[in-house]
Amino acid sequence: MKRLDVNVCVCTQCVMNGALEIAESVKSLQKLKNQLRFDTSVRVNATEKLCDGTCKDASPLVVVDGEPIEKATSDAVMAKIISKIAKG
Repeated sequence: MKRLDVNVCVCTQCVMNGALEIAESVKSLQKLKNQLRFDTSVRVNATEKLCDGTCKDASPLVVVDGEPIEKATSDAVMAKIISKIAKG
């Protein structure tokens, strides 16, 4: 089974701009994995070290399988995850 890492910055700025809600939406995707027939494991990592406190203009910052998403929204992150899973 393949693994897809989703890193969510949880510095103060990112949390205030919705990072925790994004992390929760990705976790909900994990619960739907069997229904959606994903053969990929999605792992969510919350870290303050993602942006080193420099993401004021980019918050919330999320990195999906090495690709950063600045000013991330749950919809944008979920679309990126689905796209990467579909590509295999």
